[in-house]
Amino acid sequence: MATTTTGPPESSAAKVADARPENVLDDASSVDDGVHEKQDAPVGASKWQKVKQHFRRFWWAHLIAVIILLAILLPIIFKVIIPAIIRNVVKSQELPVISGALNFTAPTHLNMSMDTSLDTPLGVKIDPLALSLYQPPADPDHDDSDAKGPFLTLQMPEQHVHHLTNVSIPEQTVQVLNQTQITAWFNQFFDNETVDLRLKADQLSAHLGALHYDVSLDKTVKVPGLNYLAGFGVQDMQFTIPPDPATGYNLRGHLLIPNAGVITLGLGNVSFNILAGDVNLGLVHLYDLDLRPGNNTPYFEGEFYFDQLVPNLAAVLASQQAALADGVVELHSRGNATVNYGRHIPYIEGVLNIKRIPMRIPLTSLLLDVVEGVLAGGMNGTQHLPLLDTLGEVLGNKTLFEQMLSHWDAAGGGGNGTAAGGAAGGKRSVMRAVGRSMRMNLFKLGLRSLRSKF
Repeated sequence: MATTTTGPPESSAAKVADARPENVLDDASSVDDGVHEKQDAPVGASKWQKVKQHFRRFWWAHLIAVIILLAILLPIIFKVIIPAIIRNVVKSQELPVISGALNFTAPTHLNMSMDTSLDTPLGVKIDPLALSLYQPPADPDHDDSDAKGPFLTLQMPEQHVHHLTNVSIPEQTVQVLNQTQITAWFNQFFDNETVDLRLKADQLSAHLGALHYDVSLDKTVKVPGLNYLAGFGVQDMQFTIPPDPATGYNLRGHLLIPNAGVITLGLGNVSFNILAGDVNLGLVHLYDLDLRPGNNTPYFEGEFYFDQLVPNLAAVLASQQAALADGVVELHSRGNATVNYGRHIPYIEGVLNIKRIPMRIPLTSLLLDVVEGVLAGGMNGTQHLPLLDTLGEVLGNKTLFEQMLSHWDAAGGGGNGTAAGGAAGGKRSVMRAVGRSMRMNLFKLGLRSLRSKF
């Protein structure tokens, strides 16, 4: 039979000791210390520390992910995004024609220069490129300009562009590639305030540092035109009667030719017909004509066809009815020939020779010019005024003008065959010539005074 061993029973004295107040306070203090120990235990790691611990542990996985991401994005950035940005920058360029020059030196060639500008957000180097010039299509929906081809090709040198940068294309001799297209473009350039010009480069090579990109340029820009030479007129004019024996011309002076555009035109030697209605009344010549932007006053000389005026007087007056009511004569200039270095320039003649450029001359001023030309011819001894002889031959009634001259000449007596009579007659002739010269000088002085009032 098993025996059970038990400890000695707890004495009553021990129980009483445990129940003393001081022992109860010690137990309570121990409980409080346990509570405080739990509250002061260290806080766990923060989120950022956990993230760092994660990357320290799995860095290789993240490196692989970054490599894969770059392998996907970098080709897209350099092959798609940056070229698209460059294309948009090129497409947004306005390429304004700031200035330029066209010198028509030959039937198949011309000299050209042009200044424009480019604007880029970053520094870019542009390789030399061929810039083709096209006549834009009349109907954008049926663009056949590529099939017709450019009419000129300019070589633009290397450019370094950063922000707004002026671009200068130096003067160069270029071949006229399409006579029909360049004539059509110059026709619009002559007629309008602005004209469209298509600029195209199939391969524009741009360098962004070590990066190289090829894009195409296809831009239609606005070029200020000649506006039909609005304001064209006669600055001053003088008739020479009889015609200058050295040139055979009876007319000279200065024209006023405005150039409303920004391109200087070197036209060479240009001649114009003078028209009243459909009647051709003369031909004037301008030499080494350079039309610079603004007003130009080139010298001209030529011939006024007095012998065509009277036979066609009815047609001339009919064409001047409206103009004469305003006290002016309206004539027109039409191109006759454009010659440079002894050769005709067909693409300019094809434009000027179909134009009728109006010019209005005050009627009083024109009449004074004619009369002054008559008087400038002067008198030589007893000879009559050459213009009156000319008009008398045209009208077929020279006697009428002989009678008009009698108002200027005193009746002279003839000699009686003696020496004394001959001497007296010679003296009277000299006196008549002196008096006639004085009257004409006074008359011309009056004309100049009258001209100053108009």
